[in-house]
Amino acid sequence: MDTKEAKTQTDLSTMLMTGAEFNAKGKAYRIKPIALKHVDAFVQDNISIDVQLFNLTSKKAREKVNFWLQNYATDDSGEFMSLQKAMDDNWDVVDLKEFFKKLCGLSG
Repeated sequence: MDTKEAKTQTDLSTMLMTGAEFNAKGKAYRIKPIALKHVDAFVQDNISIDVQLFNLTSKKAREKVNFWLQNYATDDSGEFMSLQKAMDDNWDVVDLKEFFKKLCGLSG
């Protein structure tokens, strides 16, 4: 094993597909890594990772965000999230950005 391999270890939650914890507004959520069957869709959706305003500017863009929340994020009760639930939980654009960064980080 070379030095680079030794430094980049895969998180156990990623290996087990259990996801990782994510916190927003004092609540805990769980994020799962992207399934192989959805990788192309994620790339085609052209989701902005940093600037979330672009992800919320149209109904079509919000539907894409909703898909990723509904399929890859759960609340502390194990219920899948939605964009509406995130708004009800008082998420802001920084929380949404952290969700997408964590989703991409888990999915490598």
